[in-house]
Amino acid sequence: MITFKSTAKQKFRIDYNKQFIIEQLFADPKMLDVHVQKIKSVYKDASDNFIRNQIDHIIIKENAFNEVMKYLVSLFEFSFDASEVQSFKNKLKESMKNLNDSQSEDLAKKLIQKGLIFKVLSNENKIQVSDEDAKKYLDQYYRTTNNSVNEFLNNKERFEEIKDIILEEKITQWIISKFKIALTIQNILNRQVPLKDQTPPPPPPVGPAIKK
Repeated sequence: MITFKSTAKQKFRIDYNKQFIIEQLFADPKMLDVHVQKIKSVYKDASDNFIRNQIDHIIIKENAFNEVMKYLVSLFEFSFDASEVQSFKNKLKESMKNLNDSQSEDLAKKLIQKGLIFKVLSNENKIQVSDEDAKKYLDQYYRTTNNSVNEFLNNKERFEEIKDIILEEKITQWIISKFKIALTIQNILNRQVPLKDQTPPPPPPVGPAIKK
């Protein structure tokens, strides 16, 4: 897991009995396009229907996670390291060209807050990913997509990146499972998924997409 220069001090205990009610699902069209491209990069023969189903799951999961994270953030006091915030901003601007300075700083701080909270939760609840866990994930990824995983198995740095990705997903799922989340969905706002081509559906999804 990333070592942060910024710090987080927990002010209040986490109430795992807290309930979150989600009445509307929000989706950023720009992020939807990013998710579509990631799905297509992993499942090269994905049909429109398959992609839509995956996007719907992602939207529900992200909305639930965002609600819980707002609550968790309110329980901590953060001290941001300026150089670390700037480093995150630079990386964000490389991948998201349309962000202005204020937007990139806001998003950078949110990512740092998430990372710091994840670190606290993983330590307190002993949420870990072993080398064996990562190898099983890569094997499952290969069997599902037929994409080579040698670059991860033969490169220690890339292998550690995969472990971090799996750990982040594991903590995310743990957070969502710990709270009571009720969905009373009325509609999905700003949902415009760019889809083209009709192709046969691929195997069912397994875990998060591997970042390259």
